[in-house]
Amino acid sequence: MVLNAQEAQMTPIKKLVDLWDNEQVRQIRIIPENDPLVSLNYFPERIIISPQYFIQGLDGALPDLYARQQVYQQLLKAADLLPEGYKFVIFDAWRSIATQMALFDKMKGFVLRDHPDFDDKQVTTAARRIVALPATDIEKPSPHNTGASLDLSVADASGQLLDMGGSFDDAGAYSRTDFYEDHADTPRDHRAQQNRRLLYQLMITAGFSNYIEEWWHFDYGNQNWAYALGKDHALFGATSPKFPWI
Repeated sequence: MVLNAQEAQMTPIKKLVDLWDNEQVRQIRIIPENDPLVSLNYFPERIIISPQYFIQGLDGALPDLYARQQVYQQLLKAADLLPEGYKFVIFDAWRSIATQMALFDKMKGFVLRDHPDFDDKQVTTAARRIVALPATDIEKPSPHNTGASLDLSVADASGQLLDMGGSFDDAGAYSRTDFYEDHADTPRDHRAQQNRRLLYQLMITAGFSNYIEEWWHFDYGNQNWAYALGKDHALFGATSPKFPWI
């Protein structure tokens, strides 16, 4: 069913899975398709990039963002459903192992700062809720390293990011995609609820899955996607951009 923007804002977010199990996700087999990475930087009418990890100077981050060709095509389908003048804003897509490692180490530091009583296992478990473990195993790649994960939001016709009730990469409880389904207590909460529904429903309609702990994170074709949608295999494993002079 294809939703328009108004219908999307009125449709509650339904969790695709109740409890995310990272170990089960990584057990899903990958039957790789030969699908190249493409730049997301060439359709500014509906898609603009804001490469947050390059901007913030993290190791291995690039000034352009890349995703699998099929992921890009599905993103275009979602973009066609946006209200007039609205655009997707992409914060991150394909991610290098170096960047994944830098993010995970920083997240562990944030967890330890907020929970100094945690032991190593508790710190790692809490960090994994927001940032996947860096992985060099081609059978168990980090989701973003497959080029099949997108971190994104929506900007309105004036170029302002919609209020999602929490910022990108915030580790608070309100980062859960469905948080405002049960916490729309104020006009701003209700606005955040509608904005999250818009992003979620348009991406789901276009065939993506969502990682329920992060309102901004969507997958297509990788192990996360297969797990969330009950597929028997994933389409994409680890990859990297190909540059002729490197």
